[in-house]
Amino acid sequence: MIKKAAILFLFINVVLLSSCSLWRSRTEMLNQDNDDQKADTRLEQVIELIESKDKNGIKALFSVQALNEAKDIDERIDYLFELIEGSIESWDRIGGSVDETNDDGQKTVKSRFRFNVYTENEQYLFSILEYTQNTSCPDYIGVYCLKIINIKDEEPLFSDAGIYKPDDTLPPFS
Repeated sequence: MIKKAAILFLFINVVLLSSCSLWRSRTEMLNQDNDDQKADTRLEQVIELIESKDKNGIKALFSVQALNEAKDIDERIDYLFELIEGSIESWDRIGGSVDETNDDGQKTVKSRFRFNVYTENEQYLFSILEYTQNTSCPDYIGVYCLKIINIKDEEPLFSDAGIYKPDDTLPPFS
């Protein structure tokens, strides 16, 4: 009886220790870390460009399609520069997701990440929607939507291309 219990115990340990996770594959875990790292890097780029007030750098983050669809991109970038009060001291990722579709060999990867960003004066919510891969339409690759709001303000529903500005009257997310 003790011998059977010992063999069962060893078998269970071998199974548990040889798998990366009972619920997720090793590839999924590595991809999640990679997606998080890409999102963090993108946020750091956005912060650096805002702090240096680099309008052309901000535009370069956006996909060709987003720039074509965006309304008043120069005015919205100026608004963004004025919105942030003080220098950015820290940030933390508060959520995110990556959606991947593969339709007849045409792969699209879309990431949505949200961050709390802190200055010495205020706290802001940054939301970044980015297409990181689109084999059928490469013009979509890049940031599609950037929403930055003061945390004291009510969060708007916004999904258009470009940069959110509060006077927009836009339909809700679809």
